[in-house]
Amino acid sequence: MKTNKVTARYVEALYNLGVRTGQLETFKSDVERLAATLARPGVLQLVLHPAKTRETRQAFLSESLSGASATVKNFISLLFDKRREGILTDFGDAFHQRLLEAAGVVEGIVTSARPLGAGEIAELTVSLGAKLGKEVRLKNEVDASLVAGVRVMVDSRMIDCSVAGRMDGIRRRMLNAPLPQSV
Repeated sequence: MKTNKVTARYVEALYNLGVRTGQLETFKSDVERLAATLARPGVLQLVLHPAKTRETRQAFLSESLSGASATVKNFISLLFDKRREGILTDFGDAFHQRLLEAAGVVEGIVTSARPLGAGEIAELTVSLGAKLGKEVRLKNEVDASLVAGVRVMVDSRMIDCSVAGRMDGIRRRMLNAPLPQSV
């Protein structure tokens, strides 16, 4: 996931504040709860609705974050005061990615024609981790159109070892092959 620069600045500010104050775990749980609230049907549309007053939208979000740390509540208020509430759309994912980055972890998706076993995923995880120099966490998705093999998306890279990928590669080479010249 690519985070826009403005969101990245706000994420970095909250992350650094959490590190400095020793409240990073608290901020993490508060941001996760915020993201879960915004993911509920209609909530994000209400919070970003231009016809509602800023105070109404902010009050709604404050109610759903009761119990959150004062710093995170103040941070949300700052976003509304600066008219940057649109940042909330991707904030949860961006904060999660920042936490992973700090831990030297990358998440990825391994797509296969059939569900992979835990051992197969562990083997891929170790192999990719060694190549990337990071801890890798993979989630398995099934796509029968791959026929066999796997396609891995991790750290903005795609490794396609599927039959469908190889067939596509052969098709492209055949289409780009020069035709013999007749005399």
